[in-house]
Amino acid sequence: MYATFAFAITMLGVFSIFENLKGNQKFSVLKYYILLTIICFTTSSFLDFLNFSGHPIPYYKEISRVAGAILVLNMLYLIVLKRVPKFIIYLEIGYVVFFIVEILLGFQFPEIKDQELVYNLTLVHKLFFALSSFIILSSFVYLAIQLYNKRNKQNLYDAKVNNWVSWLLYSLLALAVFQGAIVVLNTLHIISFYIDSIISLFYVRVALLFFILFRPRFLDDDSIALSFNDLFLNKSAISFEDFEFLFYKNHYYLNIEANLDDFALKLNHSKEEVLQFVSSQLDQSFAELLNQNRVEYLKQLLRSKKYESFTIEALSEMSGFGSRRSMYNYFNKYVGMTPSEFINTIN
Repeated sequence: MYATFAFAITMLGVFSIFENLKGNQKFSVLKYYILLTIICFTTSSFLDFLNFSGHPIPYYKEISRVAGAILVLNMLYLIVLKRVPKFIIYLEIGYVVFFIVEILLGFQFPEIKDQELVYNLTLVHKLFFALSSFIILSSFVYLAIQLYNKRNKQNLYDAKVNNWVSWLLYSLLALAVFQGAIVVLNTLHIISFYIDSIISLFYVRVALLFFILFRPRFLDDDSIALSFNDLFLNKSAISFEDFEFLFYKNHYYLNIEANLDDFALKLNHSKEEVLQFVSSQLDQSFAELLNQNRVEYLKQLLRSKKYESFTIEALSEMSGFGSRRSMYNYFNKYVGMTPSEFINTIN
């Protein structure tokens, strides 16, 4: 059964690799991390398939787990913080050196197979395993806290990214808590069963592959990292970095006079290019993009209780709406209630 699951995940990984390489796609540092992560998990699943089919390869599990953990952590840091902290990079370098030494000393990750612990660890091996678990869990908790703190301080672009990554972080944390609880309950002799390690690994790989497959499309050309787009694209194409700087960082959508012709002129591209970019990368019309971000900004003003000092009409103008009626129409469309009703829900 496990061999079948491993082969299925391998095929899903191969599909994901082709999905990321097909066509004239855009590449950034994040995209390279995504590809390397898929390749790592696909290779690991194929080696698992060989192992369950009677062709074991020594130490592939340890190497693939360490490589996969580093790739996933760096990818999540890039998405949430838009950078990988130097401290994390130095920690990973030290960790890899420690890992190489441990492998030479015969280290193997503990594994639960048929509800029994397979490997007996020395004290040093236990220390290494504890360090691995601590780095991964503490990073997940830290990133989850960062996402939670930014939940009400984001534009529509950040909201899409944060919603996308939140479910993965929280599901991985839930899995870690569940496994930890089983270990504690076994230690206390409350229960007497474990879950095979390979099941948890399959869950993590499938979750990450689907996480990557259903990513927001604009992340392929994002300002999260230095772009390598010039290697693959015509230089006249709109880059998301330029688009984001003008539309989001300069809050273009708060301009009451904002329109497609003016934005295209400021971006130094044709109206048709902007329309095609917004449609293909953000899956919206330009008007929808303007008004959704205006509604999100108005919600931020209401959450910060600006209505105690300003009228709803004044807050509507601050958010870029040209009329009270227009604001009410779009607020009801995207929020499902009036601003007054929204105020009642937050009080």
